[in-house]
Amino acid sequence: MIVRPLLPADLPQVERIERDAAPSSWSEAQVREEIGAASGFALVAASGDTVYGYAFFRTCFPESELVHLAVAPERRRRKVATSLLAQAMAGLADQGYTTCYLEVRKSNIAARQLYARAGFVQVGTRKQYYSQPVEDALLLTREIPTAQEEHK
Repeated sequence: MIVRPLLPADLPQVERIERDAAPSSWSEAQVREEIGAASGFALVAASGDTVYGYAFFRTCFPESELVHLAVAPERRRRKVATSLLAQAMAGLADQGYTTCYLEVRKSNIAARQLYARAGFVQVGTRKQYYSQPVEDALLLTREIPTAQEEHK
């Protein structure tokens, strides 16, 4: 499995994963809008022509935000999300970004554990942030060490 930038040909698979990922998934229009965002980038985890997961990020130097991450249900707990996060953090570090933020549903224990293993820590709560169902979001952040800091 490799992590690479999302290509236009990946879109049908990304949309399929999105439909299968969660009950309150993004619409096709939301996915396409995010892919076209000027201040963002998208990565996919793929093997050959098969996409297993993807992540959308937004940036405003020197900060970044993980906007959305999804993995095909049949590929969960196989390091797909871990690989996406590791590649993204390395790329952001190479470009000089210092911080990454994200929101996660309070009830999403698996995602919270993933983010904790990736070095994210909770810095706040957004009350009733999510709908379908209404739920609080936990605001997480991670400092991104530069390549030089990483090797000290």
